[in-house]
Amino acid sequence: MTKVKNVNGSSRFESPAGYDTWLDYWEDKSGKTASVCSATDCYTFGRNKLVGAHVQKVNGFDNSWYIVPLCRGCNNRTDEFYVDEVLVPVPSNL
Repeated sequence: MTKVKNVNGSSRFESPAGYDTWLDYWEDKSGKTASVCSATDCYTFGRNKLVGAHVQKVNGFDNSWYIVPLCRGCNNRTDEFYVDEVLVPVPSNL
């Protein structure tokens, strides 16, 4: 598990070339299929209810942005929370 927080204002960044959505990007880079919200305290199921959310790790000195599948509700959270899924780094050319 990794403690994260949502990145505010990241919706202005379009998904990388060749990907329709950030969720598609996450699936390709992680080699997994998104089917459940990654927040450990959420039980939202169904790919159509998920987005590829921009998050940052809370602990440590890593200010990088990552993509992880979250439901729309968890994508709007302002608190810190745990995710139990692969964090895929956002390309540095944004």
